[in-house]
Amino acid sequence: MSGNNSKITVLDPGGQPSGIFGRRLNVDSPMFAIHDPVYQPRDTAEALGAMKMAPRLDSLEGKTVYLVNTGFAGGKEFMEEVQDWFTRNRPSIKTELRHKKTSMFTDDPELWAEIKANGDGVVFGVGG
Repeated sequence: MSGNNSKITVLDPGGQPSGIFGRRLNVDSPMFAIHDPVYQPRDTAEALGAMKMAPRLDSLEGKTVYLVNTGFAGGKEFMEEVQDWFTRNRPSIKTELRHKKTSMFTDDPELWAEIKANGDGVVFGVGG
């Protein structure tokens, strides 16, 4: 992306673009970094390139899937509908519905530890 004036939109901690079209940040700028919701540097763009998603499960049969409402408007109702669908259509898949105790933009270490210890997969839901 260097040299072509590429820019990305940066959202504020509430998830809303700051300004009419969002604040813009030149990715070639030395100030480019990914920030957590309280504006603390968390990682650089280079380090994020090395991150990988978890491997896909071969099947969900007999597994436990956590359904996490992150707190967006409508998220609770949406995740309840997802859980109802699994109950009706895929009863061999156990679902655990959880609601983040913290803001949608903050960490929830206790919840992540529970999911890691007891879950096989997770769906993070948002509403809208």
